[in-house]
Amino acid sequence: MLLEDRKEYTLKLLQKKSSVTVSELSKIFQVSEVSVRKMLMKMEEDGQVKRTWGGAVSVDSSLREYSHSEKIPKYLKEKISIAKAAYECINDGDAIILDSGTTTLQLARLIKKGHKRKIMVTTNAVNIAMELADAPDISVVLIGGEFRHKILSCVGNFAEDMVNQMFYDKGFVSGNHLSIEHGFTTPNMGEANLKRRIMQSSKESFIVMDHSKFGDDSLCLISPIKEIQAVITDWRAPQGFLEQLRMRDIRVISGNEPLNYWKETI
Repeated sequence: MLLEDRKEYTLKLLQKKSSVTVSELSKIFQVSEVSVRKMLMKMEEDGQVKRTWGGAVSVDSSLREYSHSEKIPKYLKEKISIAKAAYECINDGDAIILDSGTTTLQLARLIKKGHKRKIMVTTNAVNIAMELADAPDISVVLIGGEFRHKILSCVGNFAEDMVNQMFYDKGFVSGNHLSIEHGFTTPNMGEANLKRRIMQSSKESFIVMDHSKFGDDSLCLISPIKEIQAVITDWRAPQGFLEQLRMRDIRVISGNEPLNYWKETI
């Protein structure tokens, strides 16, 4: 495959998913990782991609916000592994808050059917509240506010005021990107403000994020890297990036690859 064909293939791949890795492209093109890095460097110079830690993302990723329905099928196996690792951080009787998102939705499903009980769950996500509706021993507080149809979440001043009046044992927050240079980010200002309040109101706050979101930035800052306590991710996360987090005293938890994935999701 010629160089221009590789570039075109890479751009088409980025239209289908949020990021690509150097090792992934190296296997596809059957060339060295050094050659792939040189190609991505040239593509970045030409404004075609943005390079990340170990790969690249589309140039519009800083502003792009996927809808809930678009995000559901992406990295589902990885999100289940993250949810399982997050569930292990919860104790009986905890008061927790779940941010909106497809990974936190998987965590809500584990809470509903799991053995840990008398948990109080606060959430700004309507679908998460509905998921827990038929679990009578799980108390649910639904944060109100401006409803965002794409994300199924409530944000704005009313939502922030409600979060400010409560304090949680643990908070689980999702987002679009995490980089060493700029921290934890998301495309929407209202989402960023509420996520920041959730982290500030939690004794322990956990960022739940799959491997595809590392190394790039979205438009709006949620939290600088120095204020992040813990990150829960999947087994595919780049180890070099995770080591950079650990060097900054950030707790890193990695979910294991599900062995019985299809049985678990049927």
